[in-house]
Parts: sequence; C-alpha cells; structure tokens
Amino acid sequence: MILRTLVVLSSLLVVTDTLPKKYYKHTDENGITHYSDKPPQDTDEFESWQVRPEDTEYELKVINRGTKESPEFYAINRYHGPVEVFIDVLQSENVVVEPAWPKTYIVPGNTEFYLAKVRPKEKYMAWSFQYNVSSSIGDPNVIHNDEYVYSLPFPANKHYAITQGWLGEFSHSGEQNRFALDIAMPEGSTVLAARGGVVMDIADDFYHGGTDKKNLQRGNYIRVLHDDGSMAVYAHLKLESVVVARGQRVKAKQKIAESGNTGFTTGPHLHFVVQVNTGLKLESVPFVLRHKNGEIKAPEIGPI
Repeated sequence: MILRTLVVLSSLLVVTDTLPKKYYKHTDENGITHYSDKPPQDTDEFESWQVRPEDTEYELKVINRGTKESPEFYAINRYHGPVEVFIDVLQSENVVVEPAWPKTYIVPGNTEFYLAKVRPKEKYMAWSFQYNVSSSIGDPNVIHNDEYVYSLPFPANKHYAITQGWLGEFSHSGEQNRFALDIAMPEGSTVLAARGGVVMDIADDFYHGGTDKKNLQRGNYIRVLHDDGSMAVYAHLKLESVVVARGQRVKAKQKIAESGNTGFTTGPHLHFVVQVNTGLKLESVPFVLRHKNGEIKAPEIGPI
C-alpha cells in the first residue's frame, strides 16, 4: 500500500515581505535622521533594535494535529478577532472528510479551532487529497452601525486637513479603501482612537515610505475591532510609535500611536478607514464624524 496525501494551501492573509533581523537609526552631521537595516559605516553613535516579525507574519494557519494516516485539521487564529475561513476540496480519491467540505468557518480570535478529520473510505487502499484554504479577517455576518458617530482621530486643539477623501483617485479606488480618509499630519502627531474597541492587530516596525509598489505591504498600522464587528484601520504610523497592545481594549479619544510616513505614501499623513468582511473580502463603509463645531456629517476634503 502506498499512502499519498497531497496538500495545497492558499490564503488572502499571506504577507510575502521578509524583514531583516535588525534596524539601525543615526543622525548625521546635518541633523538628518537615517534608518537602515545595516549599521552606519562612519559613526559609532546609532540606535539599533531587533525587529518583531510577528507584527507582519501570516496570522491565520491551518495545520494538521493528527497523523499522516489520519489528519485532523485545526485553524490557528492569532488575531484578536474573528477570521472567516473557507475550505474547499480540489481533488480527492478514496477520502471522507468529517464534517464534509466545502465548508465555511468563523474562527474566534486568538484560538485553535477544530475544523475536520480526514480518513480513507477503504482503509487498505491508497488515497489522495487536495484542498484549498481562503480566509479573510472579520465576521461576514456583522452589520456596521451607520448611526455611530466617530470622533476625530486627533486631539481637538490640532488643526489638520483631509487631503484625499472617499473615492480618491490616487489610492482610494479599491473596495478596501473606497471610503478611506487621508489626513495630512506631521510625523509624530498624536493619533487617537476614533471609536472604542479591541486592538485586533498591529504592525510597528516599518521605517520607510514612498510610492514604489514594494511599499504597499510595508506600512505601520493598528486595526481595532469595534463592538458591532466592524474594524477601523489607522495606517502609515511612525516607526515604533504604537502605545497599545494586541488584545487591549481602547476607548474613543485614547492615544494609540503617532502619525508617520510609512508604507505606500507621498508624504506624512494618517490613513483612516472603517472596514467589514463581506464574505472572504474586506470592504470599506461610509461613516460620519463629529466635527469640532459639534456638527455630525460625512467627512469632506479640506480643513477638518
């Protein structure tokens, strides 16, 4: 008897970027600060730190906790919030899956969730098996509370402007960012939570920004899970400026980070968007803000 188990995996959550082990920071004689993954050659005066690759690694995994002869599959979700997982059988021969696939699962946050057991129909015959995993953060069954009034994501005594609004042609045309805001803020400006919730995920170790496509997955961010299941993303944050932790509950108007210029960006600003999972894909949703004068309305380009 020849036992063959062939596994094919794919996911919407894979991050392909590979981080170096250390970052270095130093200020040159002209007062310009430089960041690099290599130590400066002309000075011994620099800061260095180890990166935390868990900030950007693939957070949802499907693994076999059984044996090759009798696989038992579990979803490992390290996000502090739910993840939708869909598993489909691409090819099978002499195989039984219990419970049957294809099947959609909602895997709770920070859990190891049992999925299914696979076994041959005929014990003493060869069997083969191929399957595919698709996933997206968030619960597709939630409905965003459109009546919720979001706070400004910065202190009331500061004066900033929205430079790219909803349906912005530069980078707000896709489903995930159709209703996003770009707020011009100097690097190091205080970023506040616009709504309370649980910190679902963070990335805090990127130091570079620009319009090169390689920067699309290299921005620092915080993702906050709201009580209605929607999620807010605060992006392009300053290197190592996040002051909250995964799994921490934050309140509206609480400081969570500082604005920066990391990722796909033309200059320092805060990217803010509210998203929901609509079934294995993230989509942004419209929302209303309470402005400084107390007016409640949808955000518009210009002073805010």
